[in-house]
Amino acid sequence: MTRRVTVGVALTLALFVAGVPAQGAVFSDILGDPNQRGIEKLTIAGVLVGFPDGMFRPAQPITRLAVVEALAKGLDLTGAGSIPAYKDLAEIPEAVRPAIAALLNTGAVSQQKAELKKGDVVYTLATDKAVYGTEDPVDLTLTVMNTGAGDVKFMFPTTQQFDFIVKRGDAEIAKWSLGQTFVQGGLDLILAPGKSFVYNTRWLQKDQDNHAVPVGPYEIIGISPAKDNPVTLSLQFQKGLLSSFPDNTFRPNGQVSRAEFAALVVRALGRQGEATQKASAPLSINDAADVPATLHGYVAVALDRKILAPSGDGLFRPNAPTTRGEAAGALASVMNALNKFNYVRGKLVSITQNDITVSVEAQAVQSYALTPQVAVYRNDRVAAPQDLKPNDQVLMLLTGPRGRAGYIEATGQ
Repeated sequence: MTRRVTVGVALTLALFVAGVPAQGAVFSDILGDPNQRGIEKLTIAGVLVGFPDGMFRPAQPITRLAVVEALAKGLDLTGAGSIPAYKDLAEIPEAVRPAIAALLNTGAVSQQKAELKKGDVVYTLATDKAVYGTEDPVDLTLTVMNTGAGDVKFMFPTTQQFDFIVKRGDAEIAKWSLGQTFVQGGLDLILAPGKSFVYNTRWLQKDQDNHAVPVGPYEIIGISPAKDNPVTLSLQFQKGLLSSFPDNTFRPNGQVSRAEFAALVVRALGRQGEATQKASAPLSINDAADVPATLHGYVAVALDRKILAPSGDGLFRPNAPTTRGEAAGALASVMNALNKFNYVRGKLVSITQNDITVSVEAQAVQSYALTPQVAVYRNDRVAAPQDLKPNDQVLMLLTGPRGRAGYIEATGQ
């Protein structure tokens, strides 16, 4: 049975007491920090919280447990079942164990679409999303499209027009065509210009015996078996975003190196395959030799996609601990890329010291209370609520589904 992960992160009044922040910052110690917006977004979304003294402490190393809590909350993952019998299981709070189970079993594809063009025909293998919870079905679509001006003829040796296969290494885990009935003798089909053949199936993250697949890398394959022009496309699927240690410990209070954190967020983005391809790619940092070989590709992707940045001296410091500020900035980038922020968008009607009203449709308006230390930006510059102008386009984050607006970005003349 699936149940929603509940993690130990919640907005509290502690965010807004003691040490009133400067204008434009939710916390008194983040103004001007390169990860300020990420910190504010994750705080308002309830993914990370500050301390009772009104500080966020962006330079403080983040623990492995806090990373797990934040990532599970940010990705809205679900968890089922139990976690391994770690030697240090007693150090892991009961409330966080479902989040760990979710991350241990969450799946992510290397990319949502693989494409191949042969002549005028474009073949596409696609998944319905990038990241999958423990029990989420993976919906697969194989599309064959004629982009040319004339008909294209396909000749199949049987009535089978497609197939989907899931492999782990050289072993077939699941295959759509097994148990299906096909007629021998051949099948000829004509695909008209601008038209497509579209084939769908659903993989339940199980093997052919209906057992849930274990953690590890998998290959999802789509096949067009035309006898004169067979085509195969594939996507990489990583089952499990979180790794354990060889000594069967979880180390909840341990620190997470920047290279290890890069691996975690790159997997969360569904970029495992890209990391594998870049395992030997040159790195545009001055301490590339310090990056562990097993994490090289992840660091390459994190740098290329600007999820984690080197410092001003060109050093990435792969073995240094990830700070709370760095983690917030990176997780905000991941949530943005995966559309996990529940933004409210509209046109500003009015704003006071206490509330904001926006139009969301032609005649519809919505009003929200403001948090005491609302973070406001106008045209990418720190602003105060009174700096916003009617008809500004606004994007807001709320403290809950119908909560207060705690983060506002506005653009206007």
